[in-house]
Amino acid sequence: MARCIHCKTNLSWFYIFKRLMIVKRPAMECSHCGQRLYFTSRSKRILMGMTMLLPVLFVLAFMLGYMALFMMWVVGYLLVMPWFVTVTGNDEPLF
Repeated sequence: MARCIHCKTNLSWFYIFKRLMIVKRPAMECSHCGQRLYFTSRSKRILMGMTMLLPVLFVLAFMLGYMALFMMWVVGYLLVMPWFVTVTGNDEPLF
């Protein structure tokens, strides 16, 4: 789970989940100390890669008839991604 780099408190799963669902991600604020936090470039690359993989898996699942398995994978992806996010104090470029 992501931790604030200033006060070392854990950010809540729900807060990170909400931030992941926003397309243009503005800076997050720590609920404890109020400092601005940003996703690291590594986290952004993981999110981008997994998001680019979704259409490919959708087409394969549709062609092979595994739509239920695809939906379970998407829900699992959404529930697990907040644990793979790390934060930093400055906004890093994607590449």
